[in-house]
Amino acid sequence: MPTHISVAVYRGDPIDYAMYRHTALHFTFPDGQQSAMHVVGAPSMFDFEEAEGIDPTKVTGLAGLIYVASVPDVIERASIKDACVRTPVRNDREHRDWNCQNWVGEALMELVEIGCLTEGERSAALDKMMDICLEAADEDLE
Repeated sequence: MPTHISVAVYRGDPIDYAMYRHTALHFTFPDGQQSAMHVVGAPSMFDFEEAEGIDPTKVTGLAGLIYVASVPDVIERASIKDACVRTPVRNDREHRDWNCQNWVGEALMELVEIGCLTEGERSAALDKMMDICLEAADEDLE
């Protein structure tokens, strides 16, 4: 069984605006192990985190789960994690609006570069991710 990549989108809490929706990469590895890789924190204070054993369908607040790609068997779990770990976490002044949604896009590009998915698969996943983010329930309350 190949590794499967998905993007999980979670509702914002306590306010569900598009910009507050949390996104993470989710992996199901050939041995059945699951892992979420994402950045957590607040603007200018984000940190990379891997949460093993996470089933996104059982996490409160899941707004959507987007299948991205099946990874070729020749690419190992360690290579996938390395690509995610080396994805920049942008906490500098020039990137005050940067968040987990940006990180997912950049991490998917790192995964494209090591052959986990195509640019087309990345683009389609990001489009779907943004569509789910824009469905935020509180967005029209302003």
